[in-house]
Amino acid sequence: MALSGNKGEWSEVYTLFKLLGEGKVHAGDADLNKLALFYPILNIIREERKRYEYRPIADQHLVVISEDGQEYARFPMSRFVEESRYLLQEIRNGGDRSFEIPASETFLKEIGGLQLKAPTKDKADIHIVIHDLRTNMTPKLGFSVKSQLGSASTLLNAGLPTNILYKIEGADFTDEDVDQINAIEDHLPRIQEITDRGGCLKYHDIEHQIFKNNLLFLDTCMPEFIAACLLVDSMPLGTSTIKEAVGKVAQMNPFGFTGTDTLAFYEHKMKVLLLDAALGMTPSKEWKGRYDANGGYLVVRKDGEIVCYHFYQRNDVEDYLYNNTRFERGSRTRHKFGRVFRGQDGNAYIRLNLQIRFKR
Repeated sequence: MALSGNKGEWSEVYTLFKLLGEGKVHAGDADLNKLALFYPILNIIREERKRYEYRPIADQHLVVISEDGQEYARFPMSRFVEESRYLLQEIRNGGDRSFEIPASETFLKEIGGLQLKAPTKDKADIHIVIHDLRTNMTPKLGFSVKSQLGSASTLLNAGLPTNILYKIEGADFTDEDVDQINAIEDHLPRIQEITDRGGCLKYHDIEHQIFKNNLLFLDTCMPEFIAACLLVDSMPLGTSTIKEAVGKVAQMNPFGFTGTDTLAFYEHKMKVLLLDAALGMTPSKEWKGRYDANGGYLVVRKDGEIVCYHFYQRNDVEDYLYNNTRFERGSRTRHKFGRVFRGQDGNAYIRLNLQIRFKR
């Protein structure tokens, strides 16, 4: 059966081919620019039904080692460069849905690959042994691959566990009022109608206890902080970008920070959330602070270049995430997003939903 995948899935194979062809990966800055700093690749490890190790050797060749330690195949590194260039063009020509690339599938099988995406239980899409020239360490690290060649990927997925509950204060809504507000199709006009009727939204609780505990694990102020950021996104003159939303919350300063740099105080909180969500934390599983993608991020840019955000360069990883993400509103049907309801105490409430997606 032929392999078929979307642009994001084929991008993982492209990343494998390109890195093996070049034998190194460059670091990136907060705006996806390549830096002079690079990490030589000692080998790449891919596990499907069997484990294969791809190891560059001295004569500009690459040897494929099977799990029993025997040589499985050997190719010049230039072959991987050629295959990556061809695959990049085919990905660009691919549609919005899944598609096949027979020639790239053939080469993938020649080097021991049977699937586009190696099975994984964590957030790491590829495992690489790099040589960090500054520390002289050679760790095996897991990297998450994000691609700009397809549609923007999510950083934190929406679901019922990410629902945040707000109490509507300042107005007594009848059941008829609630029905009229819920009949408004679009989210921002619905929020505007609540405001026009004298209501205002006040954070009440995180509905899912595990997600609430995870946020508290990061920072005891995190639930209220995230709730404040989502309110900015839900205001008619609000913004969905993470950076701009945090800036507006910093101006309001809900926690009364009196230091010299209020913006840095709130930016730090958001960067903590983004980094942990990127490298391991999920809303429905108890978070204990151990990263799955312990290497960081590999980003395939639109021009096909790959930049690395190495966890050793934590500030660079945080800045990249902070500058390149936005809030996305959840589904009214699946996630109960933006629907007004009456609680057991008789008060009116509304659910907003936390979902974070890359801007591009």
